[in-house]
Parts: sequence; structure tokens; C-alpha cells
Amino acid sequence: MEPAFGEVAPRAVDACSPFVRAVRAPGSKSVTNRALVLAALARGTTVLRNALRSDDTDALARAIVALGVQVTESDDGFTVHGCGGRLPAGGAVHVNLGDGGTPTRFAVALAALAPRVTVIDGSARMRERPVADGVDLLRAIGARIRWVGTEGRLPVEVDGRGGAPMGGQLHVGQVASSQFVSAVMLAACAMQDALSIEFRGEPTSASYLDLTADELRAWRVPVDEIRSSGATLRAVRIRPAVPDAGGAREIEPDASSALYWAAAAVLVPGSAVTLTGLPERSSQPDMLAIRHLASMGAVLEAAPGGMRVHAAGGDADAAARLRPIVADCAACPDGALMLIAAAAAADGTSRVVGLGTLKAKESDRIAAMAEGLRAVGARATFGVDWIEIDPIPLGHRVDAVIDPHGDHRIAMSFAILGLRTGGIRVANPGCVAKSYPGFWDELDRTSRAHLRPFA
Repeated sequence: MEPAFGEVAPRAVDACSPFVRAVRAPGSKSVTNRALVLAALARGTTVLRNALRSDDTDALARAIVALGVQVTESDDGFTVHGCGGRLPAGGAVHVNLGDGGTPTRFAVALAALAPRVTVIDGSARMRERPVADGVDLLRAIGARIRWVGTEGRLPVEVDGRGGAPMGGQLHVGQVASSQFVSAVMLAACAMQDALSIEFRGEPTSASYLDLTADELRAWRVPVDEIRSSGATLRAVRIRPAVPDAGGAREIEPDASSALYWAAAAVLVPGSAVTLTGLPERSSQPDMLAIRHLASMGAVLEAAPGGMRVHAAGGDADAAARLRPIVADCAACPDGALMLIAAAAAADGTSRVVGLGTLKAKESDRIAAMAEGLRAVGARATFGVDWIEIDPIPLGHRVDAVIDPHGDHRIAMSFAILGLRTGGIRVANPGCVAKSYPGFWDELDRTSRAHLRPFA
């Protein structure tokens, strides 16, 4: 069927022959967003090199500009002229962050530091996603925020004319997203007093809080942590300090984006990929998702300037299947989607748990993944925080249009599966621009990279 006028045709993905290549993923989205906030609050000019340019990061940069900080964009990053810890006063502004969950939550916290009235809004989907947890945390330390329409939903009005939040002590239970806590942690460097956050129970997506703490330290903001004997984060304390990255911050490649090519190397028998620039010891949460591939049959090796990934034995037998996976992905919820899609090519039933935050993402990700798996011929059952996958039957010919529900990670996960199965068409392919605008070009390069069989 031809697409209607103005619609973009689904992107077809054909089965791929064995490939050997190197890929440098774009800059980390998580680190870029955190670095943008800290650069805005820093003293002087900071160049963010190899930062991700995407819908999400560009939206946050525009929000920062609206709050009075100059940001210059380039193909390989941003130059930010920081405010020295005090955002400038100004008239009321209205900021729309589109579909960006992280940019929206970070912008609300940043607006609490700005001596002006700021209305934060988003897309129709973003208006459905939770923001109340973040608002409650900011209100508890003195921020003045009111709901413009529906309680608990965007838009919100932030009135920072009374001064930055005081800081002090927060007690945090389970929240819908770790982004709320990360937002408050980032803003803490410009609060009036030190901020102590104590967690009641295990924090939501603690790996992302660790990433935020690491980024604060990289900008010379003092961060202290208290952990249990089992290494669970119990409390964090951030003291006010003007961020300082020494004029430049190098953003490492995105582990979430690199995961797709690592999975491709394992899904397409006989392939190998070198993930250049990605440190083996990176603290990005989706490094865990890359390591989970090892239990499916991947071999992960250190390589000059990065990591090398290939299937165990380098078997180029097109019928070779991955091992089924049983994994807890609470620490890498974004990367879980690629693992779930890859499980459709396993030789038994896989189960992925720890997915409690996925319902409130760009889509209801667990349900959307189950829908896509069934479309390609696999079976899927799921609950509020888990999914079980029975693979595509041997001999089944895949012929499916995948509706990613506007979700970049669903689109990319099924596209990578298509390199093995063929017969997959991804609707709304442009949604990948949220985190990886160059994804389809990289996919084309991978399909053409038949340099030699792996040996």
C-alpha cells in the first residue's frame, strides 16, 4: 500500500550478509544532557566535544537559551557560555520540550534556578507522562511550581523570582523515573545550601544516578555518597559549587547506540564489530546491556581504542541461533529493548525482568515490544515489569510492518533484528532522530560492509 500524502513510507530492512566493520556511536545522550545543564551553570565558555546532536539534546539546548544562556550549535557538539552559577533575570518564557522526557525534567529543575517565570510544556505524549515526582521533590526544597492545567501533568509554571531552592534534606522513595532525582542533583550545584538526598529503599534506576554523580564530579562539583554493605546507594550529598570542566568536555560514545551494532554482530552469524571510542569501563548504564549479550553468545574483547564484539566461534551458519537470555535489566532499561528483540532469534524461551520504568517512557514499551514480537512470528507474554519471549519458529518467513509507536528505541531494535530475519519494515522511521539521527545511514553502511568473513 502506498503511503498517504505527507506520510513517510516504512523503512524496509533486508537480511544482511556477514560483515566486519568499526562503528563509532554518536555521543552519549545521557551524558550530553547532563553536560548541557552543567555547562549552562558553569563559569565562562565550555565546548562540549562529540556531544550528541538529536531532537532531545537540541530541545534542551533551546530551553537553556530561553533561560538566558547563549548556546552555539555545531555538527559535533555545543559551545555554551555559562552563567557562573546564577541564571540571568528576565521576562516570562514558554518552553516546549517536545517528546523529551529527560530534557523536560531537567528543564523544570533548571527553571527553578532562574529568576523569572517559566512555563514548561511538551508534546501530547509528554503531557501523558509523569512529572509529579520531580515537582514534589523541587517543592520540598523551596521551589515555587504550580500546575497550569491537569494536576500531575504538563504544563507547569515555575516561578524562580524568589531565589534558587534552599537545598537541605530530601527523603526519596520509589519514583516513576530516576530522571527526577538526577535533575535535582544537577541543580544542587547552584542551590543556596548543600543538598542531601536519602533514599528509602533501593533507588529507581540507580545506575543513572551513579552516572549523574560521576558527571558532577567531572565538573568539580563535590559529591559524597553513602552506600550499604551491598553497595546499594543510600544517600548522596552535593555541595554548591560553580561547575568547571576546564573549558571543554569530551563526550564519550553512547553505549545505548553502540548496543545496536554489538547486537547486530551477534545476530548476523559470522560478523564482527569494533565499537570505537567506547571505554570498556564506561559508567553508562547500557554497558550492562552490552555485557548481557555475552550470555546470548557474544564474545566481548578489548580492542585498541574501544571494544570488539562477535559471536562465539565466529560461526557463519545462517541457521545458528543465539542462546536464550534470563536477565534483570533494572539497571539498563533502555538497552533491554534490544535484548528483547534479539531474543526472537534465540533457541529457547527468554525472560527479561526489571522493566518497571518502561510503561511511562516514549510509549508503553513492554506492550509495544510484545506487539512487535508477535508481528514477526515470536510469542510474548508480559506483566508490569517483565516479558517472556518464545522465539520465531524455525523456517518461519518474516513479513511484518512494525509500529514503533513513535519510540526511537523500538524502531531501532526491530531494525537490527531485521538484519538477521529480513522481511521487517519499520513505520515512522524518522522517530530515531530523538536519539540517533544517523541510525539509518549507519544501518545502510553495515548492510554494505561485506569485507570478509570473520575468522
